Amino acid sequence: MAQAAGRGVLTRLAALRDAPEPLAALLVDFRGIEHGDDPRFSLTLDHYLESWLGAREREVFRLPGPRLLILAPADAAPLLESGAQALVQVLRQHGFGAMRFTTWDVARDAARLAAEVAPPEALDRARALAAAERVPTAALGQVLEVERVLHGADIESLVREQTVWSFADPDQPEPVLTELAVSMEELEARLDLPLRRDAWLRHEVFARLDRGLMRHVARDRLHDRRPLAIDLHTATVLDDRFSELAHAIPAEMRRRLTAELACWESGLSSERFVAAATRLADLGFAVAVDHVPLTALGALDLGGVEVAAVKALWVPGTPDAEALLRAGVGRFGPERLVLWRCERPDAVETGRRAGVALFQGHAADAAARGGGAEASEPPPRSRGRAEPEAATEDEAPEAGKPRGGLLARLFGRGG
Repeated sequence: MAQAAGRGVLTRLAALRDAPEPLAALLVDFRGIEHGDDPRFSLTLDHYLESWLGAREREVFRLPGPRLLILAPADAAPLLESGAQALVQVLRQHGFGAMRFTTWDVARDAARLAAEVAPPEALDRARALAAAERVPTAALGQVLEVERVLHGADIESLVREQTVWSFADPDQPEPVLTELAVSMEELEARLDLPLRRDAWLRHEVFARLDRGLMRHVARDRLHDRRPLAIDLHTATVLDDRFSELAHAIPAEMRRRLTAELACWESGLSSERFVAAATRLADLGFAVAVDHVPLTALGALDLGGVEVAAVKALWVPGTPDAEALLRAGVGRFGPERLVLWRCERPDAVETGRRAGVALFQGHAADAAARGGGAEASEPPPRSRGRAEPEAATEDEAPEAGKPRGGLLARLFGRGG
């Protein structure tokens, strides 16, 4: 149950003080937690605590400090306390410090709870959080390990370059954009995490990589004169700290940088997608949309956002692929429509018959360089927003092979 921020909290607590209800309350203090003031990290912890309530109704208020207040039916008191105790143990186990919490019987202690949440000026700035997905404790532990490794880390060793080629002149293909991406397979192997099988974990990890890629561009690409592109999530762009990350990149370089947003984010919330695109444009970035299914090219609604590129996802065996691409070229123009993930020659061949001029993927690299795409295997898939893929036996770690620690595996110093 979502609540209004600030005054809504005060109003709710005042009502409970005057007319107590049979509720349980959990007040959590994150001030002793490393990275506890990071909104995305604290949001992950908030979601974990809520997951203990299952489908029970709850009211969640995020308070300055940062602190968190959860109100739930009285019979949920043991769940709130157990969830908080479990989180204390997980945070301590992973070296994040000591979290403090207090549970309250609202029917008996509403006045004391209101006094604890005061002063009113602090509660005025409180804002509500929506109910979250259930998050298993084991997955949370993995995210905490990733947070420790990626927070401020240099991810240069994980970054791979992918070229967007223009075949406007088939005899002289030329590179027009270089995407900086992270190999999902390599990241999964180094961190020993089931990213392709766990959608929630994959999203949490990749959201953290957004910030790592921004720092990488600011620190390691200052002398790169090529037009570059990186994947970003709307949550990253709309975060209060994004402007600081963006301004670490010189304005001249931001004008050569394209931020790619996933089309499914527009479907989830058109308002947030438009707000993120507007913010990026105000900061000097070009905006592209990727992961567009071929079947969506004709009806894609971006809420009026003007994009520099539309990256259509090639899926082998898509019915009427050539006709769908031809319609996409007619709508967006050959200078904006990119056929993405061209891993086999038939993708490039079909696209060129449909009038597509821009291609990205292993087969496009081979065709542009005059090599034989048929003779070599595609490289590992880079970081993306595709559906989870099933792991194969070939991806299992070798039996008996020693594994390095998480940090060592991530940066190539482990087994």
